[in-house]
Amino acid sequence: MGVLGGTSLVGRFLIPRLLRRGHTVLACSRTPPKSLAQAAKGPIWVRPGQPLPDGVDRVPVWISLCPLWVTVELLEWLDSVGTEQLALLSSTSLVTKQQSGDPAERLLATRLATAEQAVLTWAERQGVIATVLRPTMIYDGRSDKNISAIAACVRRFGWFPLCGPATGLRQPVHADDVAMACLTAAFHPEPRPIYTLSGGERLAFCDLVERVCCSHGLAPRTVRLPEWAWRLLAIPAASLGLVPAVSAAMGVRMNEDLVFDHADATADLGFRPRPFVPRGEPVAVSRGRERACSDRQGPSR
Repeated sequence: MGVLGGTSLVGRFLIPRLLRRGHTVLACSRTPPKSLAQAAKGPIWVRPGQPLPDGVDRVPVWISLCPLWVTVELLEWLDSVGTEQLALLSSTSLVTKQQSGDPAERLLATRLATAEQAVLTWAERQGVIATVLRPTMIYDGRSDKNISAIAACVRRFGWFPLCGPATGLRQPVHADDVAMACLTAAFHPEPRPIYTLSGGERLAFCDLVERVCCSHGLAPRTVRLPEWAWRLLAIPAASLGLVPAVSAAMGVRMNEDLVFDHADATADLGFRPRPFVPRGEPVAVSRGRERACSDRQGPSR
């Protein structure tokens, strides 16, 4: 079977799972890792869009972990290699950033929606079974751009800036749980067109920051800025490279609930995501911070 975006965060968990199950894996990346290329018991690395390697006539099942618009660019190639079933990653950003105050975030939501529709339309026309998976905040606690960025900020500055109370609920989902859902969807005989993949625990953003700090051995120091101050400081912080990914809209979302029901994925794909554990081991969270945000927490379905 084939994997687009084999060097991605989810790919690092997915490919070993596929190999353990005895699959021959054609892993595609624009920059395949030289140290892993053509390893005896590893995946066969190729660049997407190129001819299949010798001995591989067709690849009927694919999982795409690369940006959706890149997948759209490769649809003709996927058709040429005999694709019959395709599972691909999108994002809940399609929903949460539609009304963002940041034009770049609204553009992202539009690109995701357009690419999803393009793939599903192509799949229906070609008779391909296609499944779109929309995960929430993906993390592994080490190399992701979400949770690890919080720890990096605290290491650099000694504290993390919050916008107001920062009690908006989050559901981070582990990359390995996403990988398992992709694998199941790729072989499901009658999947739904779209599934949401949210984490196994809902927690307030302020609690998420504290748990990340504790898991990395950092003092959970935060500074709460009023929204006007966050908006005032976000642009120069990003332009100076102090916190490259920061934006005014990001601060506003700290107080919005970004939670999703993954009941369909549980019913069809057996998706049972783990609770949020930033680095794979439990950490103690202070009672004071738990009480401060406890009224915003709730169980995840």
